[in-house]
Amino acid sequence: MTNANSIFWGAMRQRDILGGLAIFIALNSALFAIIILASDISSSGQVALAIFAVLSNFLVWLWNDSGIKDVHAGSKDITGDDAETAIAQEFKKAPWAFYRGIVIVIALATAGSELYALFG
Repeated sequence: MTNANSIFWGAMRQRDILGGLAIFIALNSALFAIIILASDISSSGQVALAIFAVLSNFLVWLWNDSGIKDVHAGSKDITGDDAETAIAQEFKKAPWAFYRGIVIVIALATAGSELYALFG
């Protein structure tokens, strides 16, 4: 794959990650608003919201995790003169496993806090 293709796909997946972040923020803000405003919801409604909270956070985590994994893979494709630049060197040294780990921690903490708000 040429550097131009690597840059294109890396940039596209970075935009996917930003899109996933926007969906995560909007979705969970709406869920928290529903939980707060519907505090006297029936138990079946609570279960439905809980299932939605868990599944939606899981799907957004998958989206962002796969995007981070692809951007990491793209960092390995940098070749030629581009590979010698300082930004490419930093990009290759980025803590990709940490980024993927922090995304799952945030998703679990958010889903957990929503479940606590529903049932706690």
